[in-house]
Amino acid sequence: MSTFKEFLIERNKIDFLIKKGYKIKNVRETLDGAFVDFENQMEEEQFITLQIMNADTRKYFGSLIIKQFGIHL
Repeated sequence: MSTFKEFLIERNKIDFLIKKGYKIKNVRETLDGAFVDFENQMEEEQFITLQIMNADTRKYFGSLIIKQFGIHL
């Protein structure tokens, strides 16, 4: 699978959760990728963790964290 296709798959998973009202609560970086924890108090499944392997997707969720917390650079 191409790197760009991997990025699209991971990005779509993140976007789906964000649209459902989930917020990023925690990020753990390991040698196996980043583990991003999402939380939504309004959903039955309140906590979801995604493993992110693609470097471009890591940059993408980093920009979402900045946007989520209203950080101005």
